[in-house]
Amino acid sequence: MKDIDKVIREAMNKEDREWFDRLGEPSLPMQVIESFKTRSSLIILWAIPGALVMTALCIYSGIGLYQASEPRELARWTAVFLTSLLFLSGLKFWYWLELQKNSLVREIKRLELQVARLAQRESGED
Repeated sequence: MKDIDKVIREAMNKEDREWFDRLGEPSLPMQVIESFKTRSSLIILWAIPGALVMTALCIYSGIGLYQASEPRELARWTAVFLTSLLFLSGLKFWYWLELQKNSLVREIKRLELQVARLAQRESGED
């Protein structure tokens, strides 16, 4: 993948290379902050407390599972633990997909901007 990036950078003129370097790729904490500025921000605001509740429930039920002595009690704590773990995993998986989607949208917008700049340059040369 690095070879194609090198070929693309060599094909750009100096101004475009500098402009592309300024845009950069945001770090993971910056991607998380940017996720609150998307159309899904309301869902994300609800998902984070939900993930915290599921984490607490997972820990609480894990402790209950460890302390259980009766088979019925063991089965109940196991069900609660596995259910909360499943919900927590689902939320984290969904959020990771949201971050990846935002990254993909960012790259598509960069491409659109490059195409627009190229079209502007082409029309200016005529």
